Amino acid sequence: MLSNKIKVNTKVQEALEINKSIVALESTLISHGLPYPENINVAKESIKAVEDSGSVAATIGIINGDIIIGLNDNEIELLATSKNVEKVSLHNIALSLFHKHNAATTVATTINIASKVGIKIFATGGIGGVHLGSENNSDISADLTELSRNRMFVISSGAKSILDLEKTFETLETYGIPRISYQSDYMPGFWYDETIYAVDQNFKNVDDIANYLKLIEETNHNSSVLIFNKVPKKYSIEKSLIENWINKSIEKAKLNHIRGKDVTPFLIAEINALSNNKTLEANTALIVNNALLAGKISKKFNS
Repeated sequence: MLSNKIKVNTKVQEALEINKSIVALESTLISHGLPYPENINVAKESIKAVEDSGSVAATIGIINGDIIIGLNDNEIELLATSKNVEKVSLHNIALSLFHKHNAATTVATTINIASKVGIKIFATGGIGGVHLGSENNSDISADLTELSRNRMFVISSGAKSILDLEKTFETLETYGIPRISYQSDYMPGFWYDETIYAVDQNFKNVDDIANYLKLIEETNHNSSVLIFNKVPKKYSIEKSLIENWINKSIEKAKLNHIRGKDVTPFLIAEINALSNNKTLEANTALIVNNALLAGKISKKFNS
């Protein structure tokens, strides 16, 4: 039944048939992650970055209850501007399809869908992870479990800064997910360039990453591989500033009784306001930068 709900655009389908390099892109950043018009601009810039590297971009989303692999400009505009776009993870995607909704796919959902059609490389901004205070509520993102279930090569700038980065890093190891990095010895902190958590391997060039990923395929490793790519230096923010803004935003969320799924967007908006839009600028820069690196890796991996 699910195969009947998946529609692959012509360009992506042709690339799959000839084993051309493809990079999957998520759509939650379009509908929920970034404000208008930055959301449309970043979506289009990410596609261009992938294509400039010689790969094919496949932005994934749900339109009228159909899973679209390779959203066109009109579909991206719809997800970017409509007020009733759902954010779908694995627990509610079937309901979205059943009700024929328009919806954006999270990291977990994008990985799940992309792997079903044979796409192997995915670029995003930051993954979800273990939330601060998880010892009280077991709040852990489905991104981590999906990374452990599907083999996808994921380029990101680490987990989002508002999460418990130490527990997230440890959980990745527990789930058997390799944590490698491009030109850095440490996992990035999303808005800042380096945490204190040392990666399994720092690869200095794209060729070595591609060869390593080929070895992962040959050994039939079951989980995903995380390839960390730090925010471009021009947009990196001091860690101490980020931590201060996060603490202030968490306190405000508590005072305003913000709970559940409303916490993350509230914190991101508050932190951006405190940073005078610097976190938004960093976010948009790292998303496009990750798409470019993913395109280059995909091109080498398929050569």
